[in-house]
Amino acid sequence: MATTGDRAPLGTPRHRASTSEGTIVEHEGINRRTALAAAAIAGSGWTLSAMLSPAEAAVRVPGSPAPVLPAGMTPWLEVFVNWSGETRTSPLWTVAPTSADQVAELARWASSNDWRLRARGYQHNWSPLSVESGSTQESRVLMVDTVKHLTAITVDPTAMTVTAQGGASLEAVLNAANNRGLSIMHHPAPGDVTIGGALAIAGHGTAVPASGETRPAGATFGSLSNLVVSMDAVVWDETSGDYAVKRFERTDPDIGPLLTNLGRTIVTSVQLRVAKLSNMRCRSYITIPTWELFAKPGSWGRSVDSYLRSCGRVEVILFPFTSFPWVKTWEFSRYKPLLSRGTSSPYNYVFSDNIPQQISDLFKKIQTGTPAIATQLGPAQQKITATSLTTSFVSDLWGAPKNLQLYVRPNTPKVTANGYAIHCRRADVQRVLYEFHNYYKASVNEYAKRWRYPVNGPLEIRVTGVDNPADVEIPGAITPTLSPSRQFADHPEWDTVVWLDILTFPGTPYSLQFFQECEQWVINNYASYAGVRMEWSKGWGYSADGAWQNQDILQNQVPHSYSQGQPADQGWDSAVRILEKLDPSRIYAAPLHDRLMPPNGG
Repeated sequence: MATTGDRAPLGTPRHRASTSEGTIVEHEGINRRTALAAAAIAGSGWTLSAMLSPAEAAVRVPGSPAPVLPAGMTPWLEVFVNWSGETRTSPLWTVAPTSADQVAELARWASSNDWRLRARGYQHNWSPLSVESGSTQESRVLMVDTVKHLTAITVDPTAMTVTAQGGASLEAVLNAANNRGLSIMHHPAPGDVTIGGALAIAGHGTAVPASGETRPAGATFGSLSNLVVSMDAVVWDETSGDYAVKRFERTDPDIGPLLTNLGRTIVTSVQLRVAKLSNMRCRSYITIPTWELFAKPGSWGRSVDSYLRSCGRVEVILFPFTSFPWVKTWEFSRYKPLLSRGTSSPYNYVFSDNIPQQISDLFKKIQTGTPAIATQLGPAQQKITATSLTTSFVSDLWGAPKNLQLYVRPNTPKVTANGYAIHCRRADVQRVLYEFHNYYKASVNEYAKRWRYPVNGPLEIRVTGVDNPADVEIPGAITPTLSPSRQFADHPEWDTVVWLDILTFPGTPYSLQFFQECEQWVINNYASYAGVRMEWSKGWGYSADGAWQNQDILQNQVPHSYSQGQPADQGWDSAVRILEKLDPSRIYAAPLHDRLMPPNGG
């Protein structure tokens, strides 16, 4: 998760979704929890603001009998709409268990009644690891809302751990740790993701060790999945012969694929290793030209490599058709620097959420069929960002890590994104970025020559370390088997991961073709001195039919990237066998899982 990498930096206009009966809900862009999937329900003769009880559903949605769940649990109908609005379902039966035991009861019920269970958090994800777009009640999927009740958090400062139920938000986990003098060194930028969801896709921030830096105890330069000490999940229990809540310690061989489980289970509780709270300084720059930032390796100047050496933590947001990206750096700073502004709360870039009419008008023009406006939108965003960083006094901030790294709110523009994790030597990071930026710039310009504008959102870049299980400080700790930042066993020198994301509005003309070409270039270009994995939460596996549809990538590229150089019992096939053992009824399998991990190996 996150986010992992998940945003466009400026806000979005308000819209109203309508059916034949008129306006039914107002929301910011595409609201992820209560917005209507207007296309899915238009013509049904009723409106839906959030949810319908079984009695209401019987009247308003004839032919949709509620499933009879275990005692004490009553379902309701609710639409599922993900972050970008690309995954939209008809109203699906949804339930909110109040305990881990109730989740286990639901799993046993689903297994016995030929239903599937899908965890539902804040829907802050792109890939359809929960449900496929267009899903209806006939798909027999019961959504399990984890955010209503499964949110308890406890902190143990002595053991330096935080224990949270799976539906607790990342922001709540970070706040709880912060209040006890603890922190997670780097993490995704949105706070509205569940901790269970963030672990499912190996959420990450941006961090590698700066020159001379020693990893703080309790911290990792890898993903959130690498901080897990233990977890409880509802899986098949061979002893009882049914689904049950089971505790997995970090040394349990079966925990490997659960640490980044892609939604193939429901995590009810997780214990994370955390570090002592150390304040940081975050500086923003928007005066570094791309030719200098992405310069050829070995060049002098303000390159990404130079900032990694001095700070270790860098994020780049390059708006389309501009040459001066928004660069953010973070570094530890015990005392507040004289020129820094102290902050005691997150979400400091207010201009990201409250945009001027000029940008709002450009958004509308792009969404209503004028994609060439992208050539104006990018420069306008860059100009407003540059001005606002100064006028809002947020170009140099100091405070707790969470207050500097959480900056994506729910009303940030809803864009789609591709995502790739490029493994390489630390010394080759600049080469990776030099080559990618040259390709990206040339490709965008080539499309523009033909009056095609597939990209209207920024290019985003982060850099992390790999998942080193020793970071969790448990002898014999198991590696997160399916984490994109898992070390390539046959290339121990690849100690760094470059995360590349390109964002654009869903449905932008030629964007699918652009993403297909970009993906093939990434796979081919980084086939020798680097290695490529897909970022689970984003778009990947592009074909003419869309993302997550390319059979070669689903069945060959992805499995090979997790098996390359690994012992037979630690590769992709082994991980899939464990997931199948823990979910023999495949109650947690979504259609994407069926394509990626076919029953009985396909």
